[in-house]
Amino acid sequence: MSFLYLKHFDLEKSPFQITPDIDFFFSGSQRGGILTALLHVASHEEGIVTAVAEVGSGKTLLARLMISRLPDDISTVYLANPCFSRDEIISAISRDLGLATTLASTEENLAQLHQELLRRHSLGQRVLLVIDEAHAMPPESLEEVRLLSNLETDRHKLVNIMLFGQPELDTLLTDRRLRQVRDRVIHRFELPPLPRDEAMAYIDHRLRIAGWRGGRLFTSAAISLLLKASQGRARRINLLADKSLLAAYAEGARQVEKRHVQSACSELHPDAPGRMKWALPGWKTWAAGTALALPITAFAVGVLGWYRDAPPVAQSREAAMAPAVAPPSAADPVPSGVQRPELLLAKASRVSPDAASPPAPYLASAPRELQPMAAGARVGMVVKRTEDLLNDPKWKGFTLQLASLPSMEHLPGYLDVLGRHLDPATIYAHDRKYKGKNSVAVYLGQYPSEQQARQALTDLPETLKVNQPIVRTWAGIRQEPKP
Repeated sequence: MSFLYLKHFDLEKSPFQITPDIDFFFSGSQRGGILTALLHVASHEEGIVTAVAEVGSGKTLLARLMISRLPDDISTVYLANPCFSRDEIISAISRDLGLATTLASTEENLAQLHQELLRRHSLGQRVLLVIDEAHAMPPESLEEVRLLSNLETDRHKLVNIMLFGQPELDTLLTDRRLRQVRDRVIHRFELPPLPRDEAMAYIDHRLRIAGWRGGRLFTSAAISLLLKASQGRARRINLLADKSLLAAYAEGARQVEKRHVQSACSELHPDAPGRMKWALPGWKTWAAGTALALPITAFAVGVLGWYRDAPPVAQSREAAMAPAVAPPSAADPVPSGVQRPELLLAKASRVSPDAASPPAPYLASAPRELQPMAAGARVGMVVKRTEDLLNDPKWKGFTLQLASLPSMEHLPGYLDVLGRHLDPATIYAHDRKYKGKNSVAVYLGQYPSEQQARQALTDLPETLKVNQPIVRTWAGIRQEPKP
């Protein structure tokens, strides 16, 4: 929608898109220094490096910019979605290095990878493995990555490793099983939230890059509210600023006022700061916020089931701590993708299937009246379909993991949401155990190749990308422990 206001404000391109664009990199608030340090480490140090920041703080943009500035003698393997099993992650790394992955065993794949690393080392090339969203990695896969750091010559490691992730990465590394990984971490970097002055500079920076040549585009009151609502997180700033500009454009206004930011806040979350009518001092604020947070969290879980592979408590906290309920701390920012269900369903895009591709899991229109099946029957059908597929070892294709729900009780509501955008016959779900906790994983589609799966991921309606779906293999899913 941001393209609508470009001409109105004399902008050359969208200033607040949420997809990572290295042209918009902001070096303030330690970002520039961290980038320099990462480039130095990539070229000189040997070991594991971690970079930690809250969701929406710019980790992915920092990683991609670093990769773009590496010298030619460094080959980079970049894994954006690392939820691979032990076998899958070695295959994924091998594929990125141009190796065949049809060998019979992980040991053979690892031996082949070792030989390739030795070959590149003999040519004077370094190999850097960059894993984004590393906090979502299964411990056994992270341990397999650690074993790669053991591959070395008499003097040098054959591969350097960088892990980018949310603060849950620090928690993951405290697992006793990963103590050897933790001991190999030679540097840890942390991206802080943008303080007020830096956040104002960040907004101006992006506007200037996008072509703005005028004076102050946001009034002081508008900026104050926007910064309070964003809690210093870059992605949240982008979302609110973009929607505020759109609201100003809709009125024909030449400057963004406080009411425009209030409109943006209300669209992103029903309890946004601009709508807060009251405040309580001290502990009363905390108590009232907690009392309101619990039903909000229950609603989000029960109706939408927007959970991925992160500890349920941490996710509930993020979903609950909206600024209108209680001012969040730096550790509990406002979630970047939460919207009211009615807005999400109204804005969902419809994707037409490509006749040249395998059967696509999209339904051009799926009115609820045409799906009268009882909730229990629908759940049973989905689970049975999934069990049949998992029990058939011949199928070794790919799928998209859409969500990880706390229990089967939340599956009917999530199926209702999916049914408005997808063909119900392409949805799968089953009980599993992840990081010692029982959950229900929800998948979409069967794809013969990884390329087709990634294309399907790209073509998903934006509504269903809120939870950051990932590409998985059915072979890897079969290896996961059951409750």
